[in-house]
Amino acid sequence: MSEFKKDHHAYISSDLAAVERYVVVHGQIILQLFAEFPDQKIKKCAFVVGLTRMMEERHHTKWVVNKKAIVQKCHSNLNPRAAMDTVASGTSKRKLMQATTTRLINRIWGEYYSNYSPEDLKEGNDCDVKEEDELEEQDENEDDDKEVVVEKTLKPYSVFEHCKSHTSQKEVRWDGNPVRKTSSGEDIYKQAIVCGQVIVVGAAVLVEVDEPDELPAIYFVEYMFETRNGSKMFHGRMMKWGSETVLGNTANDREVFLTNECMNYKLQDVKQAIILEVRKRPWGHHHRKDNANADRIDREKAEERKKKGLPLEYYCKSLYWPERGAFFTLPFDTMGLGSGVCHSCNLKISEEDKNISKVNSSQTGFSYKGTEYSVHDFVYVNPHQFAVESGETETFKGGRNVGLKPYAVCQLLEVVPMETKQSETRSTEVKVQRFFRPDDISPEKAYCSDIREVKAFLKTSVYLCFIIFVDSVITL
Repeated sequence: MSEFKKDHHAYISSDLAAVERYVVVHGQIILQLFAEFPDQKIKKCAFVVGLTRMMEERHHTKWVVNKKAIVQKCHSNLNPRAAMDTVASGTSKRKLMQATTTRLINRIWGEYYSNYSPEDLKEGNDCDVKEEDELEEQDENEDDDKEVVVEKTLKPYSVFEHCKSHTSQKEVRWDGNPVRKTSSGEDIYKQAIVCGQVIVVGAAVLVEVDEPDELPAIYFVEYMFETRNGSKMFHGRMMKWGSETVLGNTANDREVFLTNECMNYKLQDVKQAIILEVRKRPWGHHHRKDNANADRIDREKAEERKKKGLPLEYYCKSLYWPERGAFFTLPFDTMGLGSGVCHSCNLKISEEDKNISKVNSSQTGFSYKGTEYSVHDFVYVNPHQFAVESGETETFKGGRNVGLKPYAVCQLLEVVPMETKQSETRSTEVKVQRFFRPDDISPEKAYCSDIREVKAFLKTSVYLCFIIFVDSVITL
């Protein structure tokens, strides 16, 4: 390496001692690469032995960790460096840095220790949690534990006493004349009076649930109508409390999230209307300061209302879509129009139409989930469609990805419709040629090959698979 010219991409220095010092300093990274190589002869070659000896002489072996010992000691965490502090010193106590002991962190750990006793965490003698560590963390979170318990006892809503009667005894009447009709000829109204409360289109209401321990369901009123038999109904979109989303106990108690789940309810099932603000906030870094000030003012206002005993004011600014794993901007243009049309229902119908598979008339392609597929296209196919070889074992890093397989790369060769009256997803198959990834061939190929490279074996690469296993078109 010292003989490399300056224009070489691996050039370090022309001084042999400087190059040697550089290699020894970065020796741990180099040894890690050799340790992962599948060939045992290369793992124990003379370069590895010599580099290890030089690192020991210069005391550069500080971060060497015995992976197998740690994995065998506690199977709950396969990260070799996760428990390095406890392995290095059995008597040392874990100290929380002051920078990380925020109110949010204390709240999370406080609720955790209030629900799970330390004895529940013991899975075995090798994975015991030190009692003194537990006491230390509990002492630091003691105040926040009390705060969490108090928050749990407080109800995020208040129910009017005169509305606790049975649903059949509630007085429900329309306030005003019908404004239009639905597609099925039912009258649509703008507002109604339920148990003395005015319910309007675009408001949020609490609906009675069967389980008394659960939080009441909250719905956003899209429109209200009267059926042919005289039942007074409303069509609403479900809204999730922050604790019911992926945010869990980190969510704000006053924030709710709109979803795409919708349903028809009788107005008699309405428990009460709640104060809800649908917020439309400007987006961008230049609005960050104004938004922070608005949030601070909102929190102060909520604290004042809480001290005076007034009902909570909720707000909604995001659409929660767990199927897509994200929060989205609210569809302001299609919310609470009161026209008898629900945007969420139309979205579900369009999604169902996309999931229908149709084979074209020439039988040289098909459409699925809104995507057109043609013969000779390269596609991703679900790996479970192909048989897994017996005796196959995982030879690389452990963790939550153990057992998972990447999508198989295939080329569509032929569409094979079955003999039915119409082409359906269940009765249509496609013939594909599979391309094998380097890790499907051997560990050596997986280590040294490009991850974009695939290989085809003509004798064993033609399969039949259902259309529902085809995921998407790719470029190859």
